Amino acid sequence: MVQPDFQTKDDVYCFSLAKALYYVTTPVTVGFYAPWGRRTDILLSKVESYLRAESWKKEQDEIKRTGLRTRTCSGKDLLKLLFLMIFHHPVITERHKERQNIQYVFIRFSAWEFAGSDHLWAGLVTTLCDGIENCFGLAPISLYRVVCKKTKIIIRDDPRKQEWVSKRFLCIPLWLATIMVIMLGIGVGALILIFGFPIGDASGDMLTAFEGVGATVVGISAAGVLRAAVLVIKNTIITQKGKVEQKMNRTDMSSQLGFMSDVKREVRLITRYIQLIEIFQRRKIRIVLEITNLDKCLPDKIVGVLNAMNILLSDPNAPFISVLSVDPSIIIDCVENSELLKGVGNNGYRFLNRIITLPFSIPKMDCDSKLFLIRQIIQGKEALTGDMEEEGDIIQVTSQIPNEKEQLLRLRSLNGSSDIPLMVTSHERSGQPTGMSNKLPKTKDLIAQAFQYLFHDTLKDYITDNVIHIRRMVNTITITIRLMIRSVPRNIIKPQKVTEWVLLATQWPCRLSWILQCIEDEQQKMSLEQNGAHIQAYFELLLWDVYEKSLEELDAIKMNITHLLDLDGDPELFHKLIKDNFTVSEANFFLPFTNNLDYSMKRQMELLRGSNNLWEAKKTRRLTTMSLLNMSVEDVCIEMNKLGFKKKNLQKYQGSIKTHNLNGRALVYSDNNEIKEALCMGLGDWTLFSVYFLGVMPPPAGPTFSAAASTIQNPLSCPGSRENILRASRPTLYHPKDELDNLDIS
Repeated sequence: MVQPDFQTKDDVYCFSLAKALYYVTTPVTVGFYAPWGRRTDILLSKVESYLRAESWKKEQDEIKRTGLRTRTCSGKDLLKLLFLMIFHHPVITERHKERQNIQYVFIRFSAWEFAGSDHLWAGLVTTLCDGIENCFGLAPISLYRVVCKKTKIIIRDDPRKQEWVSKRFLCIPLWLATIMVIMLGIGVGALILIFGFPIGDASGDMLTAFEGVGATVVGISAAGVLRAAVLVIKNTIITQKGKVEQKMNRTDMSSQLGFMSDVKREVRLITRYIQLIEIFQRRKIRIVLEITNLDKCLPDKIVGVLNAMNILLSDPNAPFISVLSVDPSIIIDCVENSELLKGVGNNGYRFLNRIITLPFSIPKMDCDSKLFLIRQIIQGKEALTGDMEEEGDIIQVTSQIPNEKEQLLRLRSLNGSSDIPLMVTSHERSGQPTGMSNKLPKTKDLIAQAFQYLFHDTLKDYITDNVIHIRRMVNTITITIRLMIRSVPRNIIKPQKVTEWVLLATQWPCRLSWILQCIEDEQQKMSLEQNGAHIQAYFELLLWDVYEKSLEELDAIKMNITHLLDLDGDPELFHKLIKDNFTVSEANFFLPFTNNLDYSMKRQMELLRGSNNLWEAKKTRRLTTMSLLNMSVEDVCIEMNKLGFKKKNLQKYQGSIKTHNLNGRALVYSDNNEIKEALCMGLGDWTLFSVYFLGVMPPPAGPTFSAAASTIQNPLSCPGSRENILRASRPTLYHPKDELDNLDIS
């Protein structure tokens, strides 16, 4: 295979796969694995182009070697194909086996289009039938369905044998017998026309006998030809795809075991038909069935399609190359959760390995591939980033002020202080006189600078290889800058910061939402305290410091937001991006223009940090984990006053708490037995303390009291205890993969 000029690393992988597929023995099922958003359709198209290029080259070499042209299924070749199909058997010779020229027929099956069907795998069969008919024509396959039972695929090892052997009728070639019948019919017709049909003694009248026998033979032959013609017309009008769809519409038929047998019979017929076409066209044929969008379907339907691939395409003579283009992480989860595999096995990888014969995983994009892709996407955005400057585009900062200015104005009024600077000021801040506003940068220049920063070396590690995310970033940058120019002076818009903020919201939506919620809660508290110096210092705080300070709270609720943390990228890259980069003031500045962040995530975190925990604490009369984490030793002593201990015991317990420095964090992360030993509490006081502070619920009444009591003595065995939850859950940047199932964050 001639190596083309590769533009990206993906081209190299697609070329390598195409080269392997050209010489692979069929049937084969390829697992084309790539994460969601990795342009699998585009990569499959590249594989197709490389296969077609190699096929064309081999075709030219074969013509030069043999001097025989390849036939088609149209024009004069079509008439010859129909004649051979009726009167001859195809023969697979050694010469045919040595041919290297291959025609590839690409049939793409999008499972999502058939997701509403009760039997998704039946759509795969109908798509296969439809693709074969469209490629080779409807007439040949309609005729073959009529004569297939009388047409055999003969395999001979002698290279001198011809590739077509005549069918025989009464030991004579069928085509010759057909000519004889036609000549007999013409002769009988001529005799009847000349002499008429004689009436007399048939036993002694040779003419009458000849005419009778001839008419009978011609009549029977004509009836057979008429029947075949009717079947061909019927198969032409009602295609096999239509027949399968009709059977699927009949619930009684689709529920019978015979339906699958009919479908398998159809696949065998297609296999024999392709072998016949191969011999006629003087080249080999491979049907490449590309299955896409399967990871968008329900688990049971996914398993049905995988079973169909395993059953229907397992014929050893089938010329099928099945390419399963999926995100393996999604497919594995669906297979393991499918009801169809209950009791068979719960290992999705093992099930998939029994079907896939050639796994091929597309690796992550390198930096050059990312930059090439970004350049292509940006070039497609030229219509949006063109010179669309309108008279209203160049404006002065008027009544439309970012939310942070409103917040600061409100805080200033509450505090009565005038030394709190504003994030956005007037033209004195920008340093531009009013009359020079027309010299501010144009919108298209700001967008171009933001796009150019995507190619900077500092961002190459942060940009994902997910095409959907890259397109979102490009689109969002355009929208964000156009929103900002109508609210803030153009000269304070920093395109590089805009690009980084959009990247942050696209790649780490969960962690950014958590930081924004923490900032919002803290600013609400500060607005009540009315401390101007504290407010100003907080605005200068880095986002990483806010995140690091709230890590313990995030660690306590992370099992409740597992599905949100799955959306985030590499935590180490997140740390690297926001470390010494963004401040609280800048976050407040960008927040009104952040249009690529789903604020429902922030709402869930708001409930987890606030109302949900308060309600749970009120309902169970115990402290929440997040409340306990922020408590000092004095706060713990004050809270103990609410438990109703005797005054003498209370003073003793409070002294022990101060002696051992048991603040809220120490109570959360210490062993419950060690806490009990340090406080020297009796059973009753310890029960009250452990329920209120440690979240260990009292034992249930009844026969199970002894077992429950042992749970209190050994809190590690209690699935709902805070000790059980947080003992192995230390503050970390990373998303938990193997945590406990029973979470109690309150």
